[in-house]
Amino acid sequence: MQIISKKFRSIVAVLFALILCVLSSAVSAEIIDDIILKTDANGEVDAIIKFTVPIQKLRYFPTSKSQFLVIYFNILYNESRDQWQDYESHRSPPSDLIVDFHVTTRDLNTGPKIEIKFNRPAEYTLTAGRDNRSLKIHIKPEKPLQSKENKPVPALSGGVVLAPNAPPVTAAVPSAALPAAAATPIVVVPTVALPGVSATTLNPSPAQLGGKDGLPVFPQIEQVAQVTGDTQSSGDITLADQIKKTNSEAALLMAKGRDALLAGEMFAAIDAFNNTLKLPPNKYSPDAQLWIGIAREKSGQQAKAKLEYDTYLKLYPTGTGVKWVKERLARLNALQPSPAPLIPQTDVVAQKIDYQTTMYGSYSMYYYHGASHTDTISTVGNVQSPSSLTVTDQSSLITNLSMTARSYNAEYDNRLVFQEFYAANFLPSQENNSRLNAAFYELKSRAHDFSARIGRQSALGGGVLGRFDGVSGGYGFLHDWRANVVAGRLSDLVIGDKPVFYGASMDFAVRSPLGGTFYAINQSVGGITDRKAVGGNLRYFDPRKTAIAMVDYDTQFRDFNLVTLQGTLNGESGTDYNFLFDVRKTPSLSIRSAVNGTPSTIDTLMQNGWTQDDLIMLAKQRTAISNTAQFGVTSHIKEKWQIATDLIVTNISGMPESGTLNPDGTTGLEGYVPGSPASGNVWTISERLMGSDVFISRDLSMCSLSLTKSPMMTGKTLILNSHMYIREPWILDSTLRLYWQNDIIGSKQSVIAPMLKVGYQVKSYLTLEAEGGIEWTTVTPSAMEASKINRQYFSLGFRWDF
Repeated sequence: MQIISKKFRSIVAVLFALILCVLSSAVSAEIIDDIILKTDANGEVDAIIKFTVPIQKLRYFPTSKSQFLVIYFNILYNESRDQWQDYESHRSPPSDLIVDFHVTTRDLNTGPKIEIKFNRPAEYTLTAGRDNRSLKIHIKPEKPLQSKENKPVPALSGGVVLAPNAPPVTAAVPSAALPAAAATPIVVVPTVALPGVSATTLNPSPAQLGGKDGLPVFPQIEQVAQVTGDTQSSGDITLADQIKKTNSEAALLMAKGRDALLAGEMFAAIDAFNNTLKLPPNKYSPDAQLWIGIAREKSGQQAKAKLEYDTYLKLYPTGTGVKWVKERLARLNALQPSPAPLIPQTDVVAQKIDYQTTMYGSYSMYYYHGASHTDTISTVGNVQSPSSLTVTDQSSLITNLSMTARSYNAEYDNRLVFQEFYAANFLPSQENNSRLNAAFYELKSRAHDFSARIGRQSALGGGVLGRFDGVSGGYGFLHDWRANVVAGRLSDLVIGDKPVFYGASMDFAVRSPLGGTFYAINQSVGGITDRKAVGGNLRYFDPRKTAIAMVDYDTQFRDFNLVTLQGTLNGESGTDYNFLFDVRKTPSLSIRSAVNGTPSTIDTLMQNGWTQDDLIMLAKQRTAISNTAQFGVTSHIKEKWQIATDLIVTNISGMPESGTLNPDGTTGLEGYVPGSPASGNVWTISERLMGSDVFISRDLSMCSLSLTKSPMMTGKTLILNSHMYIREPWILDSTLRLYWQNDIIGSKQSVIAPMLKVGYQVKSYLTLEAEGGIEWTTVTPSAMEASKINRQYFSLGFRWDF
């Protein structure tokens, strides 16, 4: 069976050679894993941005249509924000339906956030992904799908659909392969635009499916306009309105499924009927359950079709299609080994071998330079002693390459992904750094719902803590379940042996609002169990509210490694809410924590009489507990303004001293780690005001004010930021950051930091950028000393999308 095109094989050979050259490189903490596009039968597109770590969506702005989009989120991971790249960038896959866009992770320290720039203004909505590692941007297509009225398409039951006025033609398929009365061809009636109805309004008089072709009669779809989120203010929605809105959404989806069936696009039809079943129970639910079985059967998925038919009989024992379903199940069960597909075999073969191959990505190169000048005045006995120091602290050329090769058809989707980072450092004290972020081959089957990935890749859950070199795969079954396996070696670690792991997980209720995952994983290092855990998540999603609970329990340490509860609520008055409660070990529970603070290895300690229980106890002493509670409110003021408030409380537990410190200053074999006090509660409240079209058309401006208070210090931060399209093709970004800090011993610090960035888009695929800034820092650690630091920096570079 051919699953890869010849052209794709050539691309694989070239990229594989490139991967071998850098496979031994160190890795970096890149936060974006991938961008994929999903298109339904109506040409509506969902752009899925996948992250390498769990995240929580907080808010985004603007909320409907813009060329520039900012998304704020939480990073639910142990690593500090300083580990994430500010220069990371990814290009969207090419599409004929939507405008291309580019995703960057600049200014994470003021977010964290990602910025999305569309090539032209686009209409969109944003929701969180079901796996708490992704964001879904629903993008309105720029143009509808090309009409199929003048193209022959496969019929539902063996005929061929022709353009209007063309004579019907019967397919050359043996009649024994078709159900009774299957020889009657279906003729498509052209869609007619109705007065006063938008272009997405349903066609009230399409060719009738079923009735005379051995299939049940397809339901009549009521005439409704395209349902949008702003057709009615959420505060006026009643129960009756909600039912009507759900039925309207279901009608649109059923029409998409019907049109996909007429066009022979069985997988698009399955997606449409699946989305209908995801909605709350509605007038079309029974028909969607029946016709998804028919669509699966026509795509060659006989086993799954039987499950869909069985589900129909269980849910709707008195439904109008019960007789037909029972007869069809009897026919399917009687045929051995399975009934022939209801579509011509020639069409099936054509679908399977007609591959499309694409290659896309982005390449960026930026030079960064920074220099600091420090003036210090020390006062001793009324005598002032000034001193000055000038140093170049940054001089590097940073390159990012992200590329994807893809070969796909109606059955298989092959991808080869390569992401590489390289920093050429020109300072004597710094070394060059090459980091391989991703290098994997992935195969997905739409017909049989399985996927496999091999190479360097990001964790997709299942208890895996970080990027790894290995294999992962999954298989969907019973309509709403998916089994997953994973094995590999963690690649992010640069010190000590890299742990090897294997694990399995199960996703349940994948397509339902309420579902989740449970997993088990075993990780070892040097032949010793490093981590042995079970866990999972329970999540609930609907258009207005979401909630996710996650837990990870280490059976070796007999302690919880992670407990998290997060959620969002879209209020009825245009106000959105989010919350987060997070308790986790930092670092994550691992027997490797026992060798923190010592050059010794686990093997060395074991060879000198340390037992595994001893190592577990020492690792616990060198592991702290991090607690976070957050509550946020976002209010939408008309269309151009948004105001947000966040309250965050964090604390980190103290750790006792551990190990042995001898009187002569030497340490025991296990090393010595001094004790650390608890941080106490750190309170942060921030207020953020965002507006569009504030100064000029298509600008985006933000003002943020935050106050942080802990037992040791008090800090205040003010940030002013503006993103402007001054004049095509010029883009201007400006930021002013002010910071003031006082601590309990009387020290003071203040920072003034303006920044300006200019972008020039030479072509739609080539952008030049220049950025410069100054930071004035004044530090007064005591009445006897004061320092002033003046740091200047700039960067020059380009980004090429291909």
